[in-house]
Amino acid sequence: MSLSTTMQRDRAATSGAARAAWFKISVESRLAQFLALAIAALLFRGATFGEWNYDTDEQFYALVGRRMLDGATLYVDIWDRKPPALYLVYAAIALLSRSVLAFQLTATVSAVLGAYGITRIAVRFAGAMPALMAGIAYLALLGRFGGACGQAPVWYTSLMIFAAWTIVSRMDLLQRGGIDAMVAAGMAAAGLAVAFKQSAAIECGFVGLFIAALLLTSRGPLWRAIAQIALLAVLALLPMAMTFAWYWHIGHLPELWQALVSSNFARLYEGPWGRIWRLGIMLGLLGMPIVFAALGWSMLKADERRDPRLVLIAAWAIVAVLAVVVFPNIFYHYAIPILPSLCILCAILFERWTMGRVAFVAVVGVSLLFGNTLNLPTRIRAHQSAPELVDYVRAETPHKRLLVWGIPNYLYVLVGARPPAPLAFPPHLYEGAESGVSGVDEVEEMRRIIAGRPETVVVQDPLVARPINMANVNQLGAYLKTCRRLRTFTIYDHNGAQAQDVYSRCGRRG
Repeated sequence: MSLSTTMQRDRAATSGAARAAWFKISVESRLAQFLALAIAALLFRGATFGEWNYDTDEQFYALVGRRMLDGATLYVDIWDRKPPALYLVYAAIALLSRSVLAFQLTATVSAVLGAYGITRIAVRFAGAMPALMAGIAYLALLGRFGGACGQAPVWYTSLMIFAAWTIVSRMDLLQRGGIDAMVAAGMAAAGLAVAFKQSAAIECGFVGLFIAALLLTSRGPLWRAIAQIALLAVLALLPMAMTFAWYWHIGHLPELWQALVSSNFARLYEGPWGRIWRLGIMLGLLGMPIVFAALGWSMLKADERRDPRLVLIAAWAIVAVLAVVVFPNIFYHYAIPILPSLCILCAILFERWTMGRVAFVAVVGVSLLFGNTLNLPTRIRAHQSAPELVDYVRAETPHKRLLVWGIPNYLYVLVGARPPAPLAFPPHLYEGAESGVSGVDEVEEMRRIIAGRPETVVVQDPLVARPINMANVNQLGAYLKTCRRLRTFTIYDHNGAQAQDVYSRCGRRG
């Protein structure tokens, strides 16, 4: 072998080692991890940006935020049953920018922060690359379970991930019977999550009990443990306590109680067989990450499984599933809080070179394939069809008297119309399951809306509701006979094509 050949091989080996070292350093860089997750999120979600009709729930959150900026009192002038933090976030976003893109990008930032938190937790159980893969898998799975934009769990799950990270990163301190500002911040974040959605209280309670168990079983003084637990409990309860105190101060505590508590018990929920069916489908959709998380767990040695940090993550997965199981109604986006713990456990499997890479590609590929965000032909049609509907409704509604009877409730914002009733989320008027639960007589409310003679009514065909409030459907049907023009549009959401019948020039006498 010649000297030049040997030197070339040495240089190649050195170059390969340098590239490997550079790659390792890059992957382990926290900034690089965050940027990689941000790029993945933009790739996975970017096709939906600017698409205001993608999901009806986030449309309504944005509508409520706008109404609050205009002076409306939540639960009084505009009604829903979720706590106020979600709507305050949308109001704050609208204060900075009234573009649809503003809340979509902000929700993406929340998703990336959650994925980054998953990466920082997973890196304690696996290498930097498998941990990063766990964060990317979370972003892909969000789209599979209705979290491709601004659904409520996209916001509060990131808070719960932060709370879990504070425990994992401070485990030694907690086992010695101490807490610090970071542990306190984590418990406050868990409490803030409850102010986004009541069901987060189950996970918040779990986090609190886990910390309490660590403190009480430590070697520290009992009195100190009790004092610390009390402090953390106060921090967790503070957001909702402030909410109730504020509504008591402004004289609307009964309306708050009706919205956050009574309505959730009074609503007509699906029967047991329907719940079992929905739960079965949800668990089936979660089958791949559940199996991969279980495989990752099984690959650990017995002493590794006893690591309290891993015990926390495994218990968190079980609690998150139970939180869905005990809830009286089941929608697929309720699975989002289950995803972080599963993805963290999946990182252990992802570290196995061949099997792990195949598992990662399978999770991400299947999630993107069936998640609708990268269904580019539909997304293109969605962007092209919506402006025509908006322009037509705006032209046909010169006096801004609009009634939306279906999914696209953001039309109120786009047309510049004020919703004709506090029950601005259309299903609250036409879903039979919502009858009588808001504290407002929806039949009388519908009668008042019709008396106001909306000049344009946008009706989704068919209505996505079961059962239907026939009293209100009949009232509207009679009123639609007064309309002199009808035009049908097809727009697209995350479920595909949706027909919208636009009745205009309605309610005129003579």
